[in-house]
Amino acid sequence: MAFSFQTKYKTKEFLRPEDLLRSIPLEPGMTVADFGAGNGHYAVAAGALVGTKGQVSAFDVMEDALSQTATLARLVGLHNITTRQCDLEKYGATKLPDTGTDFVILSSLLHQVRNRNEVLREAYRILKTGGQILVVEYTPDAMFGPPVPQRLPKEEAAKLLEQYSFRPVKELQAGAFHYALLYQK
Repeated sequence: MAFSFQTKYKTKEFLRPEDLLRSIPLEPGMTVADFGAGNGHYAVAAGALVGTKGQVSAFDVMEDALSQTATLARLVGLHNITTRQCDLEKYGATKLPDTGTDFVILSSLLHQVRNRNEVLREAYRILKTGGQILVVEYTPDAMFGPPVPQRLPKEEAAKLLEQYSFRPVKELQAGAFHYALLYQK
């Protein structure tokens, strides 16, 4: 069940990473990279879905965020998640091999970075042919999140992905405050 907010007019549900990733679907044995892992909720949800034969690499520029990710993984008993501090705006920073990753997650990241192009170049570099990328960002009318002028409109995110030859797969349900775009290399 998703967490919900009561408003004057209706109940609005907040995004749940595990539900979103299950709808893709992520499968056992896949390799996943979580760019801008933050509190680790996507990495941990992905780790549970890809299972013991899968691997999740969580990246963030902030060591504290990676510590939260590692702690959450330990709390739920997952051992298939590794963390690495790096600047995702630098090509090659993940140190992952070329074309070795099945899936990349960019949740609430693109609106924060100055050099979106390098982040997308790195995602493209590590993805296998046929691999997928998930972009999740706040909608312009969400009642919280980054300041509205900093938010990345869905159309702009799609344009950026297509500049790097990613092909649209589908838009996913992402709760009342986010949009989610699934693209393929």
